[in-house]
Amino acid sequence: MNKTTYLNTAIASVLAFLLLLLMTFTWPDTGYGLYDVIMQSVDLSQTEKEHFIKQIGINYALDTVFIFSWIGAWVGLFLHFKHIKVKLINLCFALSLMGALLDITENSISFSLLIGHYNSPEKFLFLHSMITDISYWLPMIASFILVIVIPKEKGIPNALLKITGSIGVLFAILGMYIPQLSFFPYYWFCLWFLTSAIVLGYHYKALTLK
Repeated sequence: MNKTTYLNTAIASVLAFLLLLLMTFTWPDTGYGLYDVIMQSVDLSQTEKEHFIKQIGINYALDTVFIFSWIGAWVGLFLHFKHIKVKLINLCFALSLMGALLDITENSISFSLLIGHYNSPEKFLFLHSMITDISYWLPMIASFILVIVIPKEKGIPNALLKITGSIGVLFAILGMYIPQLSFFPYYWFCLWFLTSAIVLGYHYKALTLK
């Protein structure tokens, strides 16, 4: 793996981190949620609904860009650990890639429901909820497996990756099922991509200094 690939995938990791932070500010700040609007459990004027849909559309557009940066970051991790012959790296990459594709599917379903493409939305909301959970589980499992199988290395980058992929994942899983900790899974993603950027950037710098 050459230094250009390290640099490009490190940039993708940073972009993924920044986009996740940005999406927290583009999500509509209302007293109701996406499911409330889909199920029409809140009384909104046509103008309010159109504004809500526009904001969601912006967020989903950013999320689409995020998906590509997510894949780019994992390409960097895959190539690095493949190069040093880490076992199960193919499985880790496949799980994360599937998670990214499910994230796109999740967005497509919810936005289609929001603009009224489907009748009986409650049937699709269950599917949407299930896909959402799986899209979190797959990359978390991939990260957990990865930090178990990677060789021991000195240095802060490797230590951060191991902590984020082990303790961080455990907290993220708790957040999926404990309402008071519901923000943990989202911010675990932020931390994982920031850590990935540090790891890839570290190896880029090491090659540059040679």
